[in-house]
Amino acid sequence: MNKYTIFIIVGTVMAGGCGSGATIETESDLVSLRLAANTYHQAASTKDREAVVALYDENTVMVPPNADLVEKLEGVQGYRFGFLETPGVELQFEILRAEISTSGDIGWTLSIGDITINNPEGPPGRDIIRDFHTWKKQTDGSWKVVVDMWNSELPINE
Repeated sequence: MNKYTIFIIVGTVMAGGCGSGATIETESDLVSLRLAANTYHQAASTKDREAVVALYDENTVMVPPNADLVEKLEGVQGYRFGFLETPGVELQFEILRAEISTSGDIGWTLSIGDITINNPEGPPGRDIIRDFHTWKKQTDGSWKVVVDMWNSELPINE
């Protein structure tokens, strides 16, 4: 399955599964989804690899920019998260949008990440990323990432 097929599938699921007729239950789900997303952002910002990985579902799919798909929790556990491992990286996230499906078991978040890479030998580098997560509600009521896609606003160096 190629990357474009994944994008089409995710877009179709999100368009069909997320409605605007929120109930009290989905409103509380939305609060807990935002809390899960903020927990992810906090773990990423503090470079807590274990906490970041713990927020992924066992059947997750990651779609890193310009790279192969990363599948299953085992793949995520072995993935090199640049923001975690690169010295001098500072992250700040803002959730732009979050929605819950009418069934209440799937949700998604779109966040903007402001990345600063401090460089002791020159000016800091900066990037803005768009980070899209599809979340699945677990049997215990928590949320875990099942699809993780992100990209940069920087142009590709050719």
